[in-house]
Order: sequence, then C-alpha cells, then structure tokens
Amino acid sequence: MAMMNPEDCAAMGLVEGERVEVGNERGKTIVHAKPKKGQQRGVVVVEGIWPNKHFDGGIGINAITSSQPGWPNGGAVFHDTAVWIKRAVA
Repeated sequence: MAMMNPEDCAAMGLVEGERVEVGNERGKTIVHAKPKKGQQRGVVVVEGIWPNKHFDGGIGINAITSSQPGWPNGGAVFHDTAVWIKRAVA
C-alpha cells in the first residue's frame, strides 16, 4: 500500500485500493493507494520489505532506491527517495 495524504489522493482522483505506479529515474513499481489521515502532503510511504513476487508485475519497491551510501555519513537511503506517482494503466 502507498499511504498518501487524502488531499493528495483527491487531487489525483485516486480512491483507496486503486493501483498506482510509484517510480523515478531508477525504475518503477505498482502498489495500491491508501489515503491516510495525518500523512504529510507530498509524501508517500510504502511500508514493509516484501519480496518482488508480492508486487504487480513482479518488481518490488527496491527498484526505486539506490544502493549507494546515504549522504553525508553512509547508511540506507530508502527513507529519502524522490518519486513520482501516477495512476497505473490497467
């Protein structure tokens, strides 16, 4: 699930459970939208570490994250990854 601010979902015309593409220059994956009160506008959260087979199309969330150490002192970058979101094509 892609947890998003309800106003962001409304602006995109998305309803709960609708398939959305989440991606960037590295890749993309398909998840389901979930409006969530209290979620910051402009931020999407996809919780969990699911194997690729659990994603539509077999490509998981790691397709959009970098394997490079985070700035400035290393560490994981999956908490700070810029993405675009659009309605998935059926």
